[in-house]
Amino acid sequence: METVNCDLCGRDDADVVYREARWRQPVPEGVALVRCRTCGLMYLSPRPRRSEIAQYYPSEYGAYRTAVEDDRFPPMRWMRRRKLALRRRLIERYSHLGRGTILDVGCATGLFLHEMALAGWDAAGVELSGAAAEYGRARYGLQIHEGTLEEATLAAASLDVITYWDVLEHTFSPRAELEHAATLLRPGGLLVINVPNFGSAERWVFGPYWIGFDPPRHLYVFSRATLARLLAETGFAILGWRCMMPSFFSATVSLDRLLNARMPRWAVLVNRLLSLPGARFPFEPALTLLNWLHLGGTIAVFACLKGAQLEAWPGSAR
Repeated sequence: METVNCDLCGRDDADVVYREARWRQPVPEGVALVRCRTCGLMYLSPRPRRSEIAQYYPSEYGAYRTAVEDDRFPPMRWMRRRKLALRRRLIERYSHLGRGTILDVGCATGLFLHEMALAGWDAAGVELSGAAAEYGRARYGLQIHEGTLEEATLAAASLDVITYWDVLEHTFSPRAELEHAATLLRPGGLLVINVPNFGSAERWVFGPYWIGFDPPRHLYVFSRATLARLLAETGFAILGWRCMMPSFFSATVSLDRLLNARMPRWAVLVNRLLSLPGARFPFEPALTLLNWLHLGGTIAVFACLKGAQLEAWPGSAR
């Protein structure tokens, strides 16, 4: 375990929000979520060290999903394809590119990269999990570097787009991560970050059991204000915010954690009911409305390099 200062302002002055016993789930002893008194950033301190964190990512970790085509239920295949296509279309809209070079950091099994490659993009990824990276290479023939972004051999100013889909909150230093990402983007390059939405209805409902906290895997919890400040200080200008993914999965995980903590006898039954094929579809209209109101479980920010780079971006006048 290690204690750290705030990654946003550098101060060592924070209040405890939750300690490990409050979550009622297996976390290392002593782990705490704290909020910086100066800038408001929330982060884990103490937290596991880099050499220890891998043990908290089991092989069945939810982000490591298999190919869309392997899903047994046609409605789920349709929905998953639709979500991947939505990500691609938003990237093409904000970048004003029909194709280009894209790097997905924390690409898991490569489903999003495969969608981009099918549309003609030169797509590559970075992934810590060896099993997930190998799946993407073997199934889709993708170029996936196993390790961190810093460890990948990438030329400066060589990329049009870098994406972080539900990844930045897992990094040990988001500031260092984005500073490095800025060196890899071409002038006018696009950065896309999707993170748990601290302003979501889910967080209000589930409190400490909200999946967006998820200790010890989520080392940081961003509000829109702290993420905006981090982007500004690492050289990016925000182009827009978007809640784009109905969060049935995250809501059910949060509900399961709440029930296990407060009503464990109901947890198994409710979890089985919500796992039935098609159980999510009655909830989709409400989840879509929450996204439209920017109250969805996750939120994405689209940003471009500042200064001369921003002026060179074709959509900078928008």
